[in-house]
Amino acid sequence: MSNSTRAGTCFLFLFILFSTTTRAQIILNRYVTATSGGEGTVGAVKLTYTIGEPIISFITDGHFALTQGFQQPEELPPVKPGTRLLKEYLIFPNPASTNLKIQMDLLAPSYVQVELINTAGQTLYSTQPSMGAGRNTLVIGVNRFASGIYTLKLQVGLQIFFEKVIIQ
Repeated sequence: MSNSTRAGTCFLFLFILFSTTTRAQIILNRYVTATSGGEGTVGAVKLTYTIGEPIISFITDGHFALTQGFQQPEELPPVKPGTRLLKEYLIFPNPASTNLKIQMDLLAPSYVQVELINTAGQTLYSTQPSMGAGRNTLVIGVNRFASGIYTLKLQVGLQIFFEKVIIQ
């Protein structure tokens, strides 16, 4: 290969290298927003659907694009008799000033007995809602109670839990 051919090839390589523009890859963060949904069984086939779309936020101008939505249902296996139905729970915020939330993970549908008891042993609030299997949240308005320390009693089946709650 002659020197002029090598120089021409080198020039062409450098020209292509510096004349191409590079663009950074845009990473899209996807979120699923479902406004409604349901499920049904046809023969031996179970169909689950949502009506909603993921919202894709573009980095450059902040506009949104809507695409097809999806749902991944939470299905739990059947529980044996005598199984503890409350897998775990979380009480927040503590201390509370307006609302107290109790988040519970249940292994099967169940009635949940909730009581708020003052230091004198008086039950100031009591409810027994029916809750489905999976994650449930119960909201209690506590702004009507005086500031102080209370006991929250949570009962699911034969399981009973007591937690200290502070209301400001």
